[in-house]
Parts: sequence; structure tokens; C-alpha cells
Amino acid sequence: MFGNETDQNRGQVGIGTLIVFIAMVLVAAIAAGVLINTAGFLQTQAEATGEQSTEQVSNNIQIVSTTGEVGDGDEDAITTARIVTQMSAGSDDIDLSEMTIQIIGPGGATDLTAADEGEIGDPITDISDADDHFSLRALTDDSSDDVLQERSDRIEVGIALGHDVNGDLTESIDAVGDNGLEEGDELDMTMTLQSGSQTVAVLSVPDSLNAEEEGDDVRL
Repeated sequence: MFGNETDQNRGQVGIGTLIVFIAMVLVAAIAAGVLINTAGFLQTQAEATGEQSTEQVSNNIQIVSTTGEVGDGDEDAITTARIVTQMSAGSDDIDLSEMTIQIIGPGGATDLTAADEGEIGDPITDISDADDHFSLRALTDDSSDDVLQERSDRIEVGIALGHDVNGDLTESIDAVGDNGLEEGDELDMTMTLQSGSQTVAVLSVPDSLNAEEEGDDVRL
């Protein structure tokens, strides 16, 4: 009535084969889903990495000039550094208030952040906590004091390098010491933007400052 035993065995084998086939399809589908998700994640990560790398390369600053101001005192020393910056070609707007500066000098290392908004100009007289802050000041008309928006914009970064011998200056960065940068001294400076791009410079004081007077600017 239900067929012979051989037909029943064949039916059981067919059902088993079907179950194995369905299982293989399910495994393949799951594996394909994992591969698709992984590929999507890797693509997103690659795009993000590419954007970050492009931003680090393209969004950067260039140093136009570096000068130091000779302080008052019995010993010749540079007590204030001024670094004029501009944006690199192809950069988006660069907010220098988000920048950090690491200084390595005779006294060790110091990390500097931007002074509070509105504290611009001289890094000693116009800002608070000059021992761990730098000042920002626009040098071009219609420019922001802390954001480079055009290639023609120039912003000056001011750093307090040391006390005068007779104590006129109130604060200085630890990397330099109390007397400022003296003849032949050097500072290694790394300026790091929010994007992660870095600009490195070495500030070198001439071997002789004897001919310079208080307030004179010296090329570093």
C-alpha cells in the first residue's frame, strides 16, 4: 500500500540530501552576509582613514617668519618669540585656537595651548598664564585673530620665552627657564593642528646679541 522497502529507503535518502542542501545554502547565506558586512565596514573605515589622511596633508600651516624680541636686563636674551603663520595651499579654514604647541628647550619640554578668546597681542602683558599659553593676533585687515580663512591671512603666534634679569616679565615657559633664550640657544617647536597635521621648526638665537637693544627684533 505504501510501496516497497526500497522506495522508502530512497525517500529517506532524498530527504536527508535535501536537509544537507538546505543547511549548505543557509551556511553560504550567513557567510555571504558576514562578508558583505565586513566589506562594508572596511570600506567605511578606508574612506574615513582616507579623509583623515587627506585632511592631515592638505590642512596645514606654513611659517612665514620667526622673530624674537630682546628683553631688558644685564644679560642679552630673547624673552618673546613671534611666529607669523599662513595656511597651506588647498587648506580649509584652520582654527589656531585648537592648536597645541610643544616646545623642547634648555629647560625641558612644555606643551602650550591657546589663550582665552580676546587675549591677544603680547604674550606677556595681554594674556594670562603665559607659562603654558600662547597668544594669537591677526596681522592682516578683516582677518580673525584665531582662524586662517584665506591664503593671504597672516596670524602671529606669540610665546613668552623667559623673564628679564631685572624681573620685568611675569611668566615664562618651563622649557626655556628664567632668563629667556640666550646667545646660541635653540628651541624645537612642534605645532599640531586639530586635524593632526604638524609643522616643525627650530628657533635659533644668533651667537651674538651684543649689538641689539631692548625691544629689538631678531630673526630666529
